[in-house]
Amino acid sequence: MTFFADECVAESVSRFLEKRGHTVIRAKDTVPEGTQDPIVAKVANDLEAILLTDDADFKAIIARRPDGQRARFRRLSRVGIGCKHAQAVTRIAASIDLIEFEFQQAQSRPDKRVIIEVKTNLIRILR
Repeated sequence: MTFFADECVAESVSRFLEKRGHTVIRAKDTVPEGTQDPIVAKVANDLEAILLTDDADFKAIIARRPDGQRARFRRLSRVGIGCKHAQAVTRIAASIDLIEFEFQQAQSRPDKRVIIEVKTNLIRILR
């Protein structure tokens, strides 16, 4: 899988995913710091990467059924991290098997997006 790590994602999360065998493209290496969220989403979409972010604003930008934006980011997947930076790698490590499974399952569906929220006390899959 290919992930696009937003600038707010802890580097430890990116390194964990790379050690797991995934490709991680870092926003800091791709777009200028402070780039607006819709542009970050478009870059991740164009790269066909799963956007990895702890920015809650992406929840509305990349939603399963976005209000008034039906065709926008129709191929973009998102893994949202909703916990403190210190917990992020531990929570991603605890949920990576599920993320990988959901990604594999999505490849056989018409809507191939994976939208997952990883928080301190829960993991939510939006189908």
